[in-house]
Amino acid sequence: MDDKLSVTSSLNAASGTAADCLFPLRFTPFELYFLCEDRPDFAGLIPIELEARGRLDRAALERAYALTHIRHPLLSARIEPDRKGWPFWVTGKPEPIRYDDSVHDRSRAGSAPGVQVHVRTKGDWIQFLFVFHHVAVDGLGAFQFIGDLFVAYAHACTGSGEPPPWRRLEPERLRDRDGHQLFNRKVRPVDLLRMAKVHLPLSLRQAALVSEEKGRQSGDQTVAGLPTDFLVQHLTEEETTALSRVAAKQSARLNDLLVRDYFLMLADWNRGTSQARRPLRILIPTNMRRREDLLMPAANVFSYAFLTRRAADCKDRERLLAWTRDEMAAMKRDNRGLYYEAALRLICLWPAFLRWSLNRKWAFATAVFTNLGTGFDRVPLPTREGRKTAGDLFFEIGAGAGPIRPDTRISFAAHIYAGRLAIGARCDPQSLTPSQHQALLDAYIDQLKMTTACGT
Repeated sequence: MDDKLSVTSSLNAASGTAADCLFPLRFTPFELYFLCEDRPDFAGLIPIELEARGRLDRAALERAYALTHIRHPLLSARIEPDRKGWPFWVTGKPEPIRYDDSVHDRSRAGSAPGVQVHVRTKGDWIQFLFVFHHVAVDGLGAFQFIGDLFVAYAHACTGSGEPPPWRRLEPERLRDRDGHQLFNRKVRPVDLLRMAKVHLPLSLRQAALVSEEKGRQSGDQTVAGLPTDFLVQHLTEEETTALSRVAAKQSARLNDLLVRDYFLMLADWNRGTSQARRPLRILIPTNMRRREDLLMPAANVFSYAFLTRRAADCKDRERLLAWTRDEMAAMKRDNRGLYYEAALRLICLWPAFLRWSLNRKWAFATAVFTNLGTGFDRVPLPTREGRKTAGDLFFEIGAGAGPIRPDTRISFAAHIYAGRLAIGARCDPQSLTPSQHQALLDAYIDQLKMTTACGT
């Protein structure tokens, strides 16, 4: 038997045994949340795009893809309900890679529970589009899968019959992917108060909507039922470095500055509109992985935190940055995402109530801001000219975006690769037109450039 086939067969056999022991796997509250959120017009998709130059070895990519799915079983699993209707993960098969030389809709490429991969080539230019479903994985888990895929691809290109040089993972840790639940111990009164402090404002005080009154061009129409492509803008290395210097000057991190400028952009966009009096609330996904969770395959291990400011609070740039810096630090220090997760666990005791709360006409947050960090920079691949290589591929740029929901009309995501900041943007196409989508992204980039120009 061919060495490569032998390695694949042995890994498949080992994984089959592990999957048999792992599945069926009960849904976590957050997975149920995203399953309830999923709807035809607003699928909970996370698109991530990488562009490369070079020659693609399709056979090596197919081998690497099969092996990587074995390593991350949730991304090929399927969903089945038990007798009471509670969903479970069961063993499934990976979606095939789709090779398409035509233009495709990057944010609506499919809604399989795990991941779909689209590859588009033109000469020596290759575009990889990964469309992950949030019911199975979060942004960090998505980059975990992508990184392992290209490590395996680079290894397959060498012709080696040995397994890829991956770091060790323990599939059985997927059973504890929501291990931060408060109910593992006695619930204290202070825990209940903190849970109420997180959830009551979301239920009792509606956030401002991103106004439909700005940025609309003559004849510009919304596209009901057809989510638009996600948009991306890349800053230069010099612009990214300048933003980091401004943040350091104010004793803040770059992420604090990005969130502060997001507030400034939203306040300016809504100024003079019917939404100006409502509070601006930004939803920020928070990583909940513990040290031991680094051994876990790709999954959802995160929660939500919220930052709320009035438009009047956005007039003083330096004060707003100081407040954002302190609040972002408190999120980690106080583990605020833990209390949202715990409250969600309580709500999930009554799935019908969860579905009702998600389907009512209510803006829990004005906008989403996700920081995907330096996900692809951390992949253990050779580097040339500051960029990652795999086989004959030279990765130029990368970006991603998060899902959107009907009343939280925009979702921005930041990602740094090779020293360049990328901002991916998605908008609700039933409320905002394509020109408004572009105008919002342009307004945010202009705000970032204003920050570097004034130095605060």
